[in-house]
Amino acid sequence: MNAQKFLSFEQATSVISSVGHLRTVLVSGENGIGKTSIYYALQKLPQFANHIFPGIIDCQQLADGSIWMPTIDTELGVSREIPNDRFGVSKANCRGVEGARPVVLCFDEIGKAPSYMKPQIAPVIYERRLGNLYLPEGSVVFATTNLAAEGLGDMLQAHMRNRLIQINLGKADMPRWVVYATNKGLAPEVIATAQQYPEAFHSFVDYQPGGKFAGKKIETDAPDIFNPRDASQFAYASPRSMEAASDVVKHLAGKDAMALEQTLIGTVGPSFAGKLMSVIRFGEQMPAYDDVVRDPHNTPVPSNPIVQTVQVFKFINRVANRQEAEALTTYVLRMRGEMKGLFSTAVSNNITKAAFFMTIPAFTTMLRDNAELITMR
Repeated sequence: MNAQKFLSFEQATSVISSVGHLRTVLVSGENGIGKTSIYYALQKLPQFANHIFPGIIDCQQLADGSIWMPTIDTELGVSREIPNDRFGVSKANCRGVEGARPVVLCFDEIGKAPSYMKPQIAPVIYERRLGNLYLPEGSVVFATTNLAAEGLGDMLQAHMRNRLIQINLGKADMPRWVVYATNKGLAPEVIATAQQYPEAFHSFVDYQPGGKFAGKKIETDAPDIFNPRDASQFAYASPRSMEAASDVVKHLAGKDAMALEQTLIGTVGPSFAGKLMSVIRFGEQMPAYDDVVRDPHNTPVPSNPIVQTVQVFKFINRVANRQEAEALTTYVLRMRGEMKGLFSTAVSNNITKAAFFMTIPAFTTMLRDNAELITMR
């Protein structure tokens, strides 16, 4: 029997959007890789335009009354269970009510829910039921949890797991994350560091028996990433923490170098923070963006490839119109050959900014010359 493999973010989202209205899907994966982001990806899909997204349910914070509360009907001499409003279900919006809107529920960190709360969650997961009210037809339920190998205390009993569809979500690789980060406008220095050090996207699972790097040492080959065997590790690089590092760079860079470095160490760990600080220092050699736009033929091009990498992502981050795009293209044509390929790829994968470049003859020529490097995502 083959070991269970890791799915991409797009594959995991597709599984939930396809069968999540019938069965609860449990998404397992290491921390910081974007498991809960699936909830927001579903929200953007046309098929869920009429669904209610009441918010992600943090199972670690559930307590008495978080699922339902009893109410008394003195006239009939009975009690009933009334759902908490975080589920989007009520007498006016439940199965059997005309016009009821389906809901999408994400039970985040379900493996860390208090043990006494798991039986209360179970009816929602198994039966799509809260008290005596059923979720509207078409409602989707999924849950997330960490890998047992991480040692973070996630636990679901076998009989509960047996009622779920279990999939593993893998960590994004560097090219995929760079596309995401560029489109989201993250700090160019962080994106350039990720581009230069793709081992930050390795998973500790890769270094376990059977993994693609089995036999190698995670401590030396991938010191940036989460290592469950290192009890002293207080911070590390992950897709989540690198995005946090972007916020730090945007708001602290250029103010206090020591404060910036120490804050980054506390965000992505000392290894990745050191690399990022080097990229930031190299970036100080860049000519001003306005100078490039004003005189793309004569503004100096830095010889350092790391500086050029930062420039490429900064250009895409800042370009605001076709006139600027034309000037940037002229400037990039003076760069190293691999930078033209990087620039072409990054622009092509940015839906918003690509429109500024696609009618520029020099860019379309560059695009054609580097066609084999373009990986549309």
